[in-house]
Order: sequence, then structure tokens, then C-alpha cells
Amino acid sequence: KQWYQRRVPITAGGTNETIIANYMSELGYAVHGVGKWHLGYCSWDMTPVRRGFDSFYGYYNGHETYYTKVTHTYFDFRLDTPGPKDTVNDKVLFEANNTYSAYLYAKQASQVIQEHNPDEKPLFLYFPIQSVHNPNEVPDNYFQMYEGIVEDEKRRTLLAMITAMDDAAKVVVDSLKTKGIWENTVFIFFSDNGGPILGIGNGQTNYPLRGGKYSYWEGGVRSASFIHSPMLPPAGVNTQLLHVTDWLPTLTFLGACGVYGDEDKCSGPKLGDIDGSNQWGAIRGSRSSSRTEFLVNIDQDANNSALRWHQYKLYKGNPGNGAWVPPPRINADLFRSQFTKHVEDRKRYSSDLDYVFAGPYDAQKIQLYDVELDPAETVEISKQNPDIVNKMLERLEYYMSRAVEPHNKPHDPNSDPSKFNGTWTPWLASC
Repeated sequence: KQWYQRRVPITAGGTNETIIANYMSELGYAVHGVGKWHLGYCSWDMTPVRRGFDSFYGYYNGHETYYTKVTHTYFDFRLDTPGPKDTVNDKVLFEANNTYSAYLYAKQASQVIQEHNPDEKPLFLYFPIQSVHNPNEVPDNYFQMYEGIVEDEKRRTLLAMITAMDDAAKVVVDSLKTKGIWENTVFIFFSDNGGPILGIGNGQTNYPLRGGKYSYWEGGVRSASFIHSPMLPPAGVNTQLLHVTDWLPTLTFLGACGVYGDEDKCSGPKLGDIDGSNQWGAIRGSRSSSRTEFLVNIDQDANNSALRWHQYKLYKGNPGNGAWVPPPRINADLFRSQFTKHVEDRKRYSSDLDYVFAGPYDAQKIQLYDVELDPAETVEISKQNPDIVNKMLERLEYYMSRAVEPHNKPHDPNSDPSKFNGTWTPWLASC
């Protein structure tokens, strides 16, 4: 059965949902995207170069094959640049078929850097490389690097994919150095979520953290990241709270005010009533994080939610599968069971999300953990801390009062790529 695309929630407010590319462009940056989009493309107005990018090279959907550039049967790989009168020059790159995507992304990013003129404007390069999302695919030379080191084939392939990603990142860094702009660069590397596990896993382990992608457990939401710049102090570990929504105000402040900008004298662009806050001072060590809490999620349809407040994390309803999956060196049999029994379990569900949140669950069930003392979430402490539970439930009610109604749309048969030369393409005049 053919899968169809749909209008995604970000389109509900139209293109007035300003994203970081718009702001960086307004701040005078050259803005380029290389890799994955996944922010909707029901009309051309929702595609990257109509949302602030000067160019976009990659794919619109959430995942695809690394060599053939196919998702749900059809092709998705292109180079987009602005056209005349607010149009998009969309060049579908069928010639990219059979070339490993990490090579292509590294080459394109290097080309963007080489062609950039730093005397005219600074560069903002968004590089959401495909690796290491499923499916597990990697050139044999990388796979052979782990011969005799990792026995499990899925795990070995995943580690090889990470090494290929590392090499692509090195190409970007080397290109910045060759261009002579590395000394004036802030390089930020972070993951968007924890690895998928059990029936949707492809070699990952978040151990000793619980759960994985889609779930609200620490294994699903605590993300590995680092920041490097010749302009920043020597390396260290920052354990203060920073949420993904903080990147927009943090990076726009950096773009407007610079690495050494004084937050008392320079505020960056006006962003309106947003959830994020500028954390640049906390990152460079000039002040503490302004964040003491963050909303993990509220799902009005599934009736579940999660909140972090200081060192505590509260779950109301179903937080998703909270299994601990150890790496094969700790328990090889348990690790490998992901790819046998649990793969069969996954087949009973229509989506990964349904699989992770499967099973009966009391929507009023409360769980509380101290994730600073107990990051693996092994000891539930709600009964011992009723005042903290009540405080956090009040905060959840506050966020619920500000929540926007879901605007999910049904899958639209008019998006069928067979109508567009076998490619995933915008199909509406307006969303």
C-alpha cells in the first residue's frame, strides 16, 4: 500500500512561523542547508529556500536509503536555490543514485565553504547529516574497520556509519581551515534524540539510561553534544540545563552580538513569546544557565506528559517503553534479542510511535525520579515527595494552558510521487 505525505503541524500557522534560517538571513548571514529537512513541503513556500536558506542540498522527508535516496518507494534528493519572483529552482539529482550520502553531503558542504566570500557576509551552515538514522547502510571499507572488534553485525554496521559521519565532519572542519575562517567559527555538534531500541533499534544502546527514541525517558531525550571554537575557553563539561528550544535564541544572539557579546548590552533579534532562552553565557562560562525546568512533552491525544524541574523529572501517563538495553559487551544475548523477538513484536503495530507507547497504561499514573542522583531512573520517588509532585503538576497545567491544539492533517493521496516523475515533491499551491 502506497504511503502518502501530509501537511505537517508547522504549516498550521503558515510561513509566519519564523525559523532560524530567516533570522540568520536577516542578520546578514549567508545561510545554507545540507542534509535532512523534515519540516514539511506541502507547498513550495514551505521548502528551505522559501524559509530563509540561500541553498538546500539533500532530502525533504524524515529518512531514506543512503545509496539510492528512496523513501516509501520513491526518490527524494535535490539541490534547491531561489528562483525568480519567489519561486524555487528545484533540481532533482537522480545522478546521486548509488553514491553514499555522507560523501555527497561532505562534498557539498565543502563546496559551500569554498565558494563563500567572508568579506561580504558571515556564514551559517546547517549540516543535519543523514547519519546515523536507519536504514543501516555503510561502505565496506568502513565496515571492515571493525572486523574482529565487534561481532554483532548490526552494531558493527552502526559503528562504521558513525565513523563515516566523523569523516564527513572532518571534511567540513578541514574546509573551514583551508578557507581561513576556522579561527572565527563556532562549531556545534548535537544529536536530536537518543537511539531507537528494541524492535526499532539498529544497533544503538543508550545504556545505562532507560528507554530510547520517541520515549520520554532519559535514553530518549538526553542528547550528546559538544561545542568547539578557538574563541571559547579550554574544554570542559557543562552539566547545566539546556533545552533544544534554547538553540534559536542562543544562536541568534551569537549571530547578532558575537562570541564576546554582553547580554546586558546586546539582546539579538526580537523573537516574541517563545519557549527558549539565550544560553550563550552559560555555554561560554560567563554566567549560569537561566533554565531551571523544561517541558519534555505534552500529548493531548495520548493523554501523557513529562516535565523536568531542577533535578526532578515527572511523568504523567505513559512515558513509553522504558527498557534498559545494555551493549553486547555487557549482555550479548539481551542486546541481540532486539533483532529477533522484538522485531517480530514491532510488526504488530502500524508505526514506531505506536510500538514504543504500546500497552494499557493509566493516564493518571505519576512517576517521579531524581535524574541527577539517579540518571538511569531506577528508583521511583513520588510517594516520598508529594510537595514536589504537586508543584510539577501545577507547572504541567501551566504549559497545558499555553498549548496549541494539534493540527495534524490526514495523509493526502494528491502527494503521490507517481504524479511528479517518481519524486517526492510539493503538491499544493498553498498549505
